[in-house]
Amino acid sequence: MIRVSKKIWLFGLPAILLIGLAVMTVLFFKQRKTIAEQQRVIEAQTESAYRALSNDLNDLNVALSKLEAASTPARLSKTFADVRRLSAGAVRALSLLPVAQADDEGMMQFLTRTGDFAETLMDRVLSGQMLTEEQIGSLGDLRTCCSGLAERYDGGCMNGEFPKAPEDGFYGGEADEENITNYPSLLYDGPFSESSEQAEPLGLPDGTVGEAEATRIAHELFPDRTLILDGRTESAIVTYDFSADDEKGELCVSITERGGLLLYFMGTPSGTKNDPPSDEESERLHAAASAYLTEHGFGKMEPSYAQYYAGTVVLNYAAVQNGVILYADLVKVYVDRETQQVIGLDAINYRFHHRERDLSQPILTEDDAKSSLSDSLTPEHTALALIPKSNTREVLCYEFKCTCGETFFIVYVNASSGAEEEIFEVLNSDEGDLVV
Repeated sequence: MIRVSKKIWLFGLPAILLIGLAVMTVLFFKQRKTIAEQQRVIEAQTESAYRALSNDLNDLNVALSKLEAASTPARLSKTFADVRRLSAGAVRALSLLPVAQADDEGMMQFLTRTGDFAETLMDRVLSGQMLTEEQIGSLGDLRTCCSGLAERYDGGCMNGEFPKAPEDGFYGGEADEENITNYPSLLYDGPFSESSEQAEPLGLPDGTVGEAEATRIAHELFPDRTLILDGRTESAIVTYDFSADDEKGELCVSITERGGLLLYFMGTPSGTKNDPPSDEESERLHAAASAYLTEHGFGKMEPSYAQYYAGTVVLNYAAVQNGVILYADLVKVYVDRETQQVIGLDAINYRFHHRERDLSQPILTEDDAKSSLSDSLTPEHTALALIPKSNTREVLCYEFKCTCGETFFIVYVNASSGAEEEIFEVLNSDEGDLVV
């Protein structure tokens, strides 16, 4: 009787068959994984293209909205240039969509005509001619039409759907060459909140701290949390980064290497409340944020706008020097709606820009600057503000908060020349006061 060794059984032909089956199984699932990953990439690219188109349509509408508040040739021509640029961006986004549109050619034509019309009007303004009533009316009609288009794309993106172009006949047929349109755009939390960062931060003191000192500072700021050093981030502002995850929730903290200052931290809210606060609650939230900023050495700050998220209100503050609002020096403060405790801070813009400015006196009086405003605007509040125009240039302006019918605008008029430097539209929503 021949006995077959267990060792031979385990490592002989059956084992080879088992190994082969295992390899085939791995390859099968790897192939399925690759196909699934490719599918996810395609879906992500499609969604990205739709979102880009939606954003461009929104920005386009905002630019056209600003034309209602603009009065000087310089501001009108700049805004028309923005319309031309944004329409071209929307055309590029539409061309990237892998899904056939119900009226792709018509929509391309519509967006192209929008840009061409804006360029024609810009040339007219630069040549010293005024817009005709018919042209102004066309801008209004087309803004209304594009607003509906953008709303449709916004709604589709929010629901995870990819909408097709509307089949309402606007794009087809013998469309008037002067028919143009537009809709509201990218929303952010206040004028100049996304100003460009300096190549070199101006708001940090000389001298650096090491890992041990940064750790001490972090523990001093958050004595009731068990912080772990995650590492060091190399960027324009080098930071030591810490985190905690305990019964109080997650927390991340960044301390600057230069100066050992708190740059950023974010905790976990205790609730999910996101409805607009009452006046009384708003006062309590602002009081908590202001007290925190004062306690941590941020000096005189002016509150700006607010947004409401799940359990949190985000309050935006700008530094003030000699009564002038420094809009580049922004700080975002996150306050827990339930506890009125500060649970987050974003001082990146502030650390990049904040320093003592050499402020000149305005050449124009407030009344002189007010005369530059469009006749359609009713000024409600005025302040002096220093606004960023580039990484290295800031301009002293009169800030006019105005109404135009039921629409609210903020117009920045150069305090020396009377030129309209910037125009923002303020949108009131359930998420807060948003500026576009």
